[in-house]
Amino acid sequence: MATLTGPALEAYARQTAADYILACGGEPGPQRLVVGAAIAGPERGGPTVLLVQRAAHERSYPNEWEIPGGHVDPGESILDAVAREVREETALSVTEVVCEFEGFEYRSTGHEEGESDDAADGTRSVLTRQLNFCVRVQSHDAVVLSPEEHQRYLWCTRDMLSQLSLTPAMRKVAEDALVALASSGQLPPAAMGFSGPM
Repeated sequence: MATLTGPALEAYARQTAADYILACGGEPGPQRLVVGAAIAGPERGGPTVLLVQRAAHERSYPNEWEIPGGHVDPGESILDAVAREVREETALSVTEVVCEFEGFEYRSTGHEEGESDDAADGTRSVLTRQLNFCVRVQSHDAVVLSPEEHQRYLWCTRDMLSQLSLTPAMRKVAEDALVALASSGQLPPAAMGFSGPM
């Protein structure tokens, strides 16, 4: 698994979702871009990452655990979206983007994601790409969840993953995040031009 630092991350500080999708060259590339944030937690004999449990009333994947994340707003840079999603979903402030790690693609509908949809029944399917980033935050003690989206959180170690309900894709994301965080001590800081907490 490769992690990116330096100029590769710096491009995301300027690039919007529209720029990214355009650079992918259209079909069969992604039509929608979302971001995931693996928040580095307190060390507990190894790295930990923040997982949040989706609300029981969620239409898609209720009660499943995931990393915080979501869509990139129009005109917003990819890394600004990472910081905004972390703030909205956890009330934590990102201080550093450490690295990018492997993302994934899936089919989604605007209806599933709570967005407007061209199809009346909400079945218009779009290819969605999720970019994932490891981040550090100002404080681990200040997690406040948005009850509309999530009901619980935990700082997860690799050993804890087998006890949690995660989709196969999100299980791989959590495992990859823990590996990336374990190796991030060897990576130079990538503050990406952010000044202070985001």
